[in-house]
This record gives sequence, C-alpha cells and structure tokens, in this order.
Amino acid sequence: MKAAFLILTLPLFAQQSAQPPAVLQIVQEDIKEGKGAAHERSEAMFMVAAAKANFPTHVLALTSITGTSQAWFLEAYDNFASIAESRAAMNKPELAGLDAADAELRTGSRSLIAAYRPDLSYAADKIDLPKARYFTIETLRVRAGEGLAFLEMAKLLKGAAEKSNSNQPVVTYEVVSGGPGGTFFLMEPMASLKSMDEDREHQQALFTAMGAEGAKQYIKASSESLSYGETMLFSINPKMSYPPKEWAAADPGFWGSKSPAKAAAK
Repeated sequence: MKAAFLILTLPLFAQQSAQPPAVLQIVQEDIKEGKGAAHERSEAMFMVAAAKANFPTHVLALTSITGTSQAWFLEAYDNFASIAESRAAMNKPELAGLDAADAELRTGSRSLIAAYRPDLSYAADKIDLPKARYFTIETLRVRAGEGLAFLEMAKLLKGAAEKSNSNQPVVTYEVVSGGPGGTFFLMEPMASLKSMDEDREHQQALFTAMGAEGAKQYIKASSESLSYGETMLFSINPKMSYPPKEWAAADPGFWGSKSPAKAAAK
C-alpha cells in the first residue's frame, strides 16, 4: 500500500497550528535496483485511482536519498480505530490491482503503527509541511530496561533545544506494532538542505545550552540507553503523493501541477 503523512480529520503538521496526528501508520517499501522511475510511475497511477475512489486519507510520499532504495508512506489518524477505514478501501478492485502490480517493483515492505510522543517532540506546532521538501528520519532503538535513561537523554536534548531557541522542529513517534519494542522515529522536516549545512552549528548550540555537566549526562544516558541508531535523508515526492487541495493552494508550483486529484478530474 502507499501512504505518508496522510490527513483524515487533522490537517497533518499543518500551517503553524495543528499538532501531529495521534497515530501514524508507516509503510516502508524496498525498491528493486534500477526500478525507481517505474515505481514512481506506479505510485502516481495509484494516487490518481485513489482520488477517483475517494480514498479516505491523503498521502505524502518520501523517497530515500541516502541508505538503500526505499519509499516511505505514512498514514495519519486521530485514533487507532480509524485505520480500519483505509484498510477496507484497499480491498476495492481498482486499488488492490494497482498495489499487486506495484509489488513487482519491490523486494519487500513493512507496515508499522506508531503513536505520537509530544513529550519527546520539539516545536511541532511550527511545522509548515506544505513548504517542506526534505525529511531527516532518525530511527532509535532503546535497550530493554533502559527506558528511564532514554527519557533522561530526551529531556536533556529537548531542554537544550528550548534554551538555545532551535529553529528545527522534531516530531517523535514510538512504534507500538509491526517493529521491535523500544523503536522511535525522530522526524525533522526541512524546507531545503541548507538546514544540513547549519547542522554542526546547531549541534554545538545544543551542547552549549546543556552546559558541561548536562553534556556529560547526555552522553552517558545516550550510551546506556541506545542499542541502535540510523539516520536517513528523504525527499518529498509530489508525484507519488495525494495531498489535500489546501497544499496545492499554498504552493501550486510544487503541488498543484502534479495533483492526483487534478489528474483524476481530467
């Protein structure tokens, strides 16, 4: 299936006001080597069909720039019960057939469900997702029994971000089904890759805000609590997305000309 920061009743990560959705379904697809362009066309066809079928959620697609060839699709819900509606929609012949054809371009896929952790997030209300073009997603796995150390690490980092007045929002989700326990996704949307050029200064500002003792506590808590960490860079793919019409109005140059809903109307 396809999905990425979808919107049901929530204007997901929307312009300067809404909080992230309470529940996020994440579909991770591994794409066959050399099949990226074909996969993009396949997903674009799916989104047009989804628009015609009034699919109950909107879609924001992410494709990997670093790491292995992947596409991530995430569905946003205000509760777990809402997930059933989109699962039922996938049984429609026109969508199920396209998904089966798309499977020929993949080596595998995984579906996860994750819950929003506002206590581990920073400045989520400042995200303007229609203007975002890239995502950094950091996957962290907490050692068994080290949850308190992880929370201490996160508290130190969040406090440093607030103290240094960091301009980089971070949205955190905890996996509750479909993946190893203690898995967290830290998501950072970016309008441009200039944010990565400023990353070293950003990290230095965080450690300065922690102070010498706080930095020591952070490093200790990090080494004790984490068993795995991976960071991947993604670009937002409008051709593979099914955004709400408000996004096209906010930035028609990026979203409008590639809208599945517009293609479906034609």
